Amino acid sequence: MSSRVVGHGRCPKCNREGSIVFKEISGRIYVYVKHGREWCYLGPLDRVDLSSILIDLRDYHISTTKLVDYVRVKWGTISMRIPVLFVIGLALLLAAYGIGIGDSSYGNYVLALVLLSTLSFLLAIAVYESTYTRLQGYTILSRIISKGLVPYALFTVVLVVCVIIATIPLVASIRLEFRIPLHTSPPDVETYAYISIVIPITSFIISSLIITYLSRPLISSLRKLIVYIIVSVTASYIIFFVIPLILHGIQVLVEPATFIHIATSVSVAFATTVAFIIMFTAALSVLKKIVKT
Repeated sequence: MSSRVVGHGRCPKCNREGSIVFKEISGRIYVYVKHGREWCYLGPLDRVDLSSILIDLRDYHISTTKLVDYVRVKWGTISMRIPVLFVIGLALLLAAYGIGIGDSSYGNYVLALVLLSTLSFLLAIAVYESTYTRLQGYTILSRIISKGLVPYALFTVVLVVCVIIATIPLVASIRLEFRIPLHTSPPDVETYAYISIVIPITSFIISSLIITYLSRPLISSLRKLIVYIIVSVTASYIIFFVIPLILHGIQVLVEPATFIHIATSVSVAFATTVAFIIMFTAALSVLKKIVKT
């Protein structure tokens, strides 16, 4: 079989321009129109009216159709939804930073923007899974998981701790305050020496969204999913609450009251984060059904 490009023209089947290609098969010549990676078969040469489809005798494929088809395949109407939704979510998050850093009077607006941003990111994940996961999967994340669940959990812990610290300046109208004493006081004596750690609800939302996304490749294995979430969330908050205490001296960590308050703080933060993860996972299931319809 041999083939030869004879020029470019307009395909009568799909009405798109492309390269006119002759293919010789078993002694007969057949006419095709090539649109990048797609082919339209027109029929044997003696049954095709070339005068009605040929525009000129130059190679059209290299300079135009290949690029157009590549853009259409890689960044077509469906796949463009994902980067657009991601950009919208990122823009809303940056807007929340722009109006909310250090100013509690705009806390309601910050929370609303973060919630809208989260919805946009969740919708992007739902579109991605509905369109590509069956074929491609989470390639990069799966590659990290293939090295072991422990390294993947450690990667998540480092990322979540950084995200919590980075999002604390997003002062929202709802926030949780954790007070950890620096020393043990008698039962009837009020403790004045303590560390106050305030975490806005926006930090819980964003960190929960990240863990939800990172847990998607594990969704088929419930045991691994549960272990991953428990280990990642618990370790993240233990590190987050211990860091300020280390800055005040190692001896603080040996105080019995400190251990109790750290355990309580980690438990409350863990429950809050897991609640958001469950809500986000359920929301993804609903959004995927909406996207498919």
